[in-house]
Amino acid sequence: MELSLIIPAYNEELRIERTIISYVANLKKHFKNFEILIILNGCKDNTLNVVKEIQKKYPKYVKYKNFEEAMGKGGAIIEGLKISKGELIGFVDADDAFDVQEIIRLIQFLDSNDCVIASKWKDKSFMEVTEPFTRKFFSRGWNVLARTLLNLKFKDTQAGAKFFKKKVKEAIGTDFICRHFAFDAELLFKIKEKGFTIKEVYVPSKHMKGSTFKLKHSFKMFNDLMKVWRSRP
Repeated sequence: MELSLIIPAYNEELRIERTIISYVANLKKHFKNFEILIILNGCKDNTLNVVKEIQKKYPKYVKYKNFEEAMGKGGAIIEGLKISKGELIGFVDADDAFDVQEIIRLIQFLDSNDCVIASKWKDKSFMEVTEPFTRKFFSRGWNVLARTLLNLKFKDTQAGAKFFKKKVKEAIGTDFICRHFAFDAELLFKIKEKGFTIKEVYVPSKHMKGSTFKLKHSFKMFNDLMKVWRSRP
């Protein structure tokens, strides 16, 4: 298995089909063998049935695991990591915010790095990033916290596309403190602490309406980040 692509999904009935079909079509052009792992995270809409129909069309490439109880974006990715078989492993959000060709370009950086992460902020000013003002303001505040508490020297810890080699997964394991939106920061912290190389790459993105992230989640994110900070050796 060359590539395992994890897609966590929470109430994505309107977008998940387009996202999966796009990835199947494009990954077939670049990888001989890959799997797309859809991890359904307590969906209350018709996402499960949509995914079932897609899996019937692409049984070689698409697999899914359904969890009836919501466990957070991070929890869904962790479950995907547990069953992933690829030599290269990563995850993207279900909302199709990144062009597939850009994601394939991102993966190619693993030729010379252990981990590569998409970034909406690298080499970009506040005004250049195409997101609502409040979301951008929160993003920069969160970035300051992640840099200060976990020494993460990245412009964007939260962009929903990260890939790494199998040896990285084996080294960091699947025991995480954060199972919600702070998961990305803990993941990068674990990878950095193990001494692996991480490359941040600017990837253009579209702001997608209907995001499952809400500003009310920020308090939980801060608490989780403090837990990671206190867990340091």
